[in-house]
Amino acid sequence: MAAAVVADLPAAVRDFRPKCPGCTPATVTQPGARPCSFYNCPGLPDELRVVCDICVYDFAAGEGQVKCDQRTCETALRLRGNVTTYRRWLRLLESETT
Repeated sequence: MAAAVVADLPAAVRDFRPKCPGCTPATVTQPGARPCSFYNCPGLPDELRVVCDICVYDFAAGEGQVKCDQRTCETALRLRGNVTTYRRWLRLLESETT
């Protein structure tokens, strides 16, 4: 991954790595992975949160039961805004495992 792209990530995101037993960068980057109970990892930076605590809708995967108007819900707007950062973080992890 280009150094400039990594530098654009917030430090808390750049430095975060899964810490749960059995959850590694390699397992997190697997297609369909749901690490730590739908991304509820200990120490997970807010910028990497992409799953709603209320309806458990996964904005990164586009899966779940929506229980709000995602165009006006503050939580939905914030979590949807995190998806790009989350995907960039996954690419960072993938670059470390190859």
